[in-house]
Amino acid sequence: MRHEATTQARNSLLYLSAFITVITFVSLYANLHKVDTQYRQLAAVVGRSFFQAVSAMRDWNMRHGGVYIPVTKDSRPNPLLQDPLREVMTQGGTRLTKVNHAQMLRVISNLLKEERGVRMRISGLTPLHAANAPDGWERNALGDLEKGQKETYEVVGTGDQAVFRFMSPLKVEPSCVGCHKDQKERVGNIYGGVSVTFAWAPFEKLMSRNNRQIWITHLLFLGVSFLLIFLLGRKLVVQIDALQESLQRIRTLEGLVPICANCKKIRAEGGNPFEQSSWTSVERYISDRTDAEFTHGLCPECAKILYPGVESGEEK
Repeated sequence: MRHEATTQARNSLLYLSAFITVITFVSLYANLHKVDTQYRQLAAVVGRSFFQAVSAMRDWNMRHGGVYIPVTKDSRPNPLLQDPLREVMTQGGTRLTKVNHAQMLRVISNLLKEERGVRMRISGLTPLHAANAPDGWERNALGDLEKGQKETYEVVGTGDQAVFRFMSPLKVEPSCVGCHKDQKERVGNIYGGVSVTFAWAPFEKLMSRNNRQIWITHLLFLGVSFLLIFLLGRKLVVQIDALQESLQRIRTLEGLVPICANCKKIRAEGGNPFEQSSWTSVERYISDRTDAEFTHGLCPECAKILYPGVESGEEK
């Protein structure tokens, strides 16, 4: 019985340790997932900021019907722009070409890619320009946008090659009809999107730093918990052993006790009732099984029998 109680206590401590371990790792997973989500949302804010800047530029360009820039070897007329005023000549003899919003985006994207490593482009499922044809990720993203999703983003690739890709939709405006004649009936609908691509490594670096702190915190908590369980558990097991030992001593005094009707000696458990060595005094029987100690005296009745001439101390 004593061994069984100790085993139960140790099993309970093991179950408690397992429970704390599970809770710790569940908390660890939840915190790591939360950090990952937060940094993806932060990257989405960056992508959204680029898109909003492009949208403002696009609206400005479209409200002015395009802008004119000098024709150079790097700024050639757009052959897809069907406009009788695509090219004009100033009074001073400078040749200018009109730049619409799509071409302006390509120019800005090239500058950002060279200086910031950020790539932006317009893409659609039915592009006028071959360069605007969507890649695999953009095609899937455009499908999500056409289903009503306001924006879509994802980390693509692994390691140093990982990039964050963001896309938000572009809607058909009345001014788009000049180029997109086949989309005249779709004014207000989505005809494409602007994708923003930039390196994921800076976010990954910050995320790894936070994740390292989370790992250290959880492992430290787990280590301290195990240490407390070990120290307090060992103390608990010792106390249980002491309690079981005390209970065992009490149990030895329970049950039927074979006692002599005359001399009041008690027969040892399992002893031969016909052998005198099997019988022992009450004092010794109890002393062997408990921490009790005996002192001897006489009760008044026995004192009268043994010492009839001695006063018992009673008032006359």
